Amino acid sequence: MEPCAFLVPLVLLLFLFLVIPLVKAAIMSFQYYYVTKPSPNGHYFVGLENYGKVLKDEYFFNSVKVTLIYIVVTVAGRYIIGFITALLLNTKFLGRGLARALIIIPWAVPEVVACLVWILMYDKDYGIINFLLNNAGILSHNIAYLQDVSVALPAAMVVNIPYVAIMLLAGMQSVSTDLYEAADIDGATTFQKIRYITVPAIRSVSTTVFLLLIIWTIKDYAIAYVLTKGGPSRATELLTIYI
Repeated sequence: MEPCAFLVPLVLLLFLFLVIPLVKAAIMSFQYYYVTKPSPNGHYFVGLENYGKVLKDEYFFNSVKVTLIYIVVTVAGRYIIGFITALLLNTKFLGRGLARALIIIPWAVPEVVACLVWILMYDKDYGIINFLLNNAGILSHNIAYLQDVSVALPAAMVVNIPYVAIMLLAGMQSVSTDLYEAADIDGATTFQKIRYITVPAIRSVSTTVFLLLIIWTIKDYAIAYVLTKGGPSRATELLTIYI
């Protein structure tokens, strides 16, 4: 019983800050519960009326569509960029230690601070992104990234693609170098070593990374809200913002 006693504080915290709020939210979903429009009868039960209103709301289905697109693109983008970065950091080159240290910076920067920086970079008139793309001849006119319905969601996705290279790099470092040496002797190419050695060897790590990315993306709120507040015209209204 003594080892179990160490779990008591954690269990209490989970109960207070996770279980009780979840139960409370579930009960509220079956009640008339409007803080700005209190009822003289209190928070009376309305059955499935709230759910019926949601399912009849066109904006709800728009949020579902936006959220699904957001999840698929950002999760794939995060993993691909993180995988490529981890591959590069797993090779020997001058300054590799510094590069590995710098890769932690995206994790250390608060989301709100990062969003404010991106807002400045996305600025139509003074943002560095328009400046660079215009000078490179890619654009002929400035784009209002966060105000244009057609590009607001992709712009928010770009902000929400931090690296997961640290976790993938840890998995790659656990792969025996003997496997790569044997592959070199057999004349395997770099792509073949990645496909037949690296990818299978880190499959369990990749699964964990994918699950974490999906969870983090589903509950994302700060980035989309700080950047666009769900606009323009609900183009970036995720389910978390809709709720």
